[in-house]
Amino acid sequence: MEPYAGTVLHDAYAWVRRHPRAADGLLAALLLAASAGQLRISPLSVALAATAVSALIAGTVIVRRRAPLAAFAAVVLLSAAQLAFGVQPGGDDPPVHALEPTVADLAVAVLLYTLAVYRPRRISLTGLAVCLLGAAVAIARWAPVHAAHSGGLLLLAGAALGATVLTAWVLGDSVAYRRAYYDGLEDRLMVAERARELQEQRARAVDEAAARLRRIERDLHDGAQVRLAALAMSLGEIKENLEQAPGDDRVLGLVGAAHQNAKDTLAELRDLARGIHPPVLDRGLGPALAILAATSAIPARLSAAITERPSPAIEAMAYFCVAELLANAAKHSGASQLTIGLSEGTGLVVTVADDGDGGARLVPGGGLAGLLERVRTVDGRLALESPPGGPTLVTVELPRHA
Repeated sequence: MEPYAGTVLHDAYAWVRRHPRAADGLLAALLLAASAGQLRISPLSVALAATAVSALIAGTVIVRRRAPLAAFAAVVLLSAAQLAFGVQPGGDDPPVHALEPTVADLAVAVLLYTLAVYRPRRISLTGLAVCLLGAAVAIARWAPVHAAHSGGLLLLAGAALGATVLTAWVLGDSVAYRRAYYDGLEDRLMVAERARELQEQRARAVDEAAARLRRIERDLHDGAQVRLAALAMSLGEIKENLEQAPGDDRVLGLVGAAHQNAKDTLAELRDLARGIHPPVLDRGLGPALAILAATSAIPARLSAAITERPSPAIEAMAYFCVAELLANAAKHSGASQLTIGLSEGTGLVVTVADDGDGGARLVPGGGLAGLLERVRTVDGRLALESPPGGPTLVTVELPRHA
């Protein structure tokens, strides 16, 4: 179990964090109470004036969070007045008792700490310099009182005041550093969370788009293609009947043209459906690429080694990338052999290599540039190695999920 003292300190700290204004008011009351000895000054009017000055100094602590710079400036002015008129040892004029330094002057250290916490370092360093200068002036004006023992006492007083001021600034500056660090960490976490949300939204959008395309392909295949096929068959039967029976050649020509148009339209619709989502991908990316390799204009060899299927959208993207790379090689490479690789890394790695002339480049508006833009939509990468004289190697890296 946690010691009782530790529990009390933890509860007190938690209360201060929850009630900062009340805590500042309590601190100001403690500073003022510690200066209550001023009430013994005679006459009573001087005692009341001294108490009023201590109350003003302690009161700056109450507003230190809302206006740290103004509160610090106010307490510095009051402390300067105390040094000028409340400490006059050995002078011709007696000190002003209402302005004699008291325990309430510890508010200077509290406000320096606050300045270091809530204001930029250049401002807090200026405040530290002012406090150190004030401490030096206070020691210098106080020294004649203890002229007989000035060495040790001056050293002790200087060390005490300097250590108090430096400690207050260092503590405040460390709190400011931690606040800036945690604020920056929170910002980074928010950015990371937002990036994760955007990635999830993009993945859902890509998957939904791929599913929508598959539905369109099925609708075309099961609907429009079937009706067009039936229409082509009907027109073919009409054409055969007209050819067997004597009739108008013009009608026969129109029916023949309609039959041919129906067949052409059906072929175009099938190509369109395959371009939207090749049905062969339903069997998996490896078999789909094997069919591409078998139908390639340049002899191609496939090496596939994957154990887990990526998402349908990534499969479709990898398939179309390979199809376009094979088409580009057939048009421009002059190669006699192609090699298609499919493997797993941090994601899905697809490679297409040829033994052609090389010299391929990523040109704006070109086919490779279009592929690069496509894979970037899912944070993929495309690398091209194609020295003059060949060989050419294109590597496409895709995530498993968009």
